[in-house]
Amino acid sequence: MIIQHNLSALNTYNHFNKANMFLSKAAEKLSSGLRINQACDDAAGLAISEKMRAQIRGLYQAQRNIQDGISLIQTVEGALAEIENSNLQRMRELAVQASNGTVTDQERQMIQREISQIIDEIEAVADNTEFNGKKLLNGPNVQITPGETTVVAKTEVITPAIGVIGVYILDYTQNLSSTLAFGLEASPANTHSNAMFSFSNPPVKPNYIYSPLGTDTQSTLENLVATFNSIKNDTSGDPDITLHKNFINDNNIQIRLYGMDVIVLTADTEIYFNQMPAGPDGSRLMSGCWWAVAGYTVDFTYHELQTTPSEINIMDTILQVGPNSQDIFKIALPNAKTSQIGINNIDVTNQSNAEQAISMIDQAIDTILAERSKFGAYQNALEHILRNVANSSENLTSAESRVRDADMAKEMMGFLKESILLEASQALLQQANQSQDRILNLLKS
Repeated sequence: MIIQHNLSALNTYNHFNKANMFLSKAAEKLSSGLRINQACDDAAGLAISEKMRAQIRGLYQAQRNIQDGISLIQTVEGALAEIENSNLQRMRELAVQASNGTVTDQERQMIQREISQIIDEIEAVADNTEFNGKKLLNGPNVQITPGETTVVAKTEVITPAIGVIGVYILDYTQNLSSTLAFGLEASPANTHSNAMFSFSNPPVKPNYIYSPLGTDTQSTLENLVATFNSIKNDTSGDPDITLHKNFINDNNIQIRLYGMDVIVLTADTEIYFNQMPAGPDGSRLMSGCWWAVAGYTVDFTYHELQTTPSEINIMDTILQVGPNSQDIFKIALPNAKTSQIGINNIDVTNQSNAEQAISMIDQAIDTILAERSKFGAYQNALEHILRNVANSSENLTSAESRVRDADMAKEMMGFLKESILLEASQALLQQANQSQDRILNLLKS
């Protein structure tokens, strides 16, 4: 017998702690009714359960959304019924009365006053029918995304070549149907694009353009404008280009062409710069006398427009009818304003107009009836969706319960078991501690 380590008491104490821990967990499950209270109870089960709970809560909210949507649809359909039953039918009755040959024009004036009042009433219904502050009968929401026009500058270095005496040919070659932009009338701002020719170290300032054959006829650089304006424009209208030339110094000249139209080049284009230089004393030199001077390059900078067209989107009323982002139901709200259904200018002041009014009112009734039918279909569809969502929430709740909820009978059995083991281990622990008293008895004897 040893007294330094009471192994029997230690073993009993371990079983006591184990039973006490299991008893605490069983009590927690019984008091909460849940099998999983913490992640340590079942890590994978907790993750599955939480995802299911998110879906379940989304499904319950979707049911409320659908019921709100049905209420909105009923509001629309009721207002359309008011327009059709109480107003258009009465208006048609009055039009039929006014078209009768026994009615005088003075009586038709009185009928017209009632019809005008009915038109005002229909307009008021269209303007004032709303659900939760949302207008329902004045047409769908329209979202307009304005277009954008971006001017992209591109530069090419062109080496002039002599075509005939006194003529430089700048061969601008692009793909067919490329676009040179000299501004755009439809742009939001009155922005002018430009094409620029920059001459680096030319022999003389190209201030004048001369005939290539060296005749006495001369003209200024404004002829460049005529050159561009003569390019066939495939769009409507003609180009309207103006010129601006800038002499930076003796060796750098910029020629800018401004315009307000888009020029579409459907073929390769050659732009001719005809020049006869002036001598130091101001006298004209003969054509071609300076071509031996070292050549120079021309930077041709042009601007292309990259245009994004405007977009007009009809914004439907979208209902969230499920727990996920793609679970939506679209409702196209009608436009029941009198101008839209074609009765804003009904006139029955004479028999001919009254006969035409009957056809116009019939068409308006058909329009309203078509909308009522559409909203009846909307309501039926939403009611089907509501039943499906309710069924899904029920099934998913049942599945989540099997994962998360505690089996009360099983947990009660475990609780009773651990209670008995706890009491037994407690009693045995007391006896194990008392076994040391035998050593004292031996010492006393």
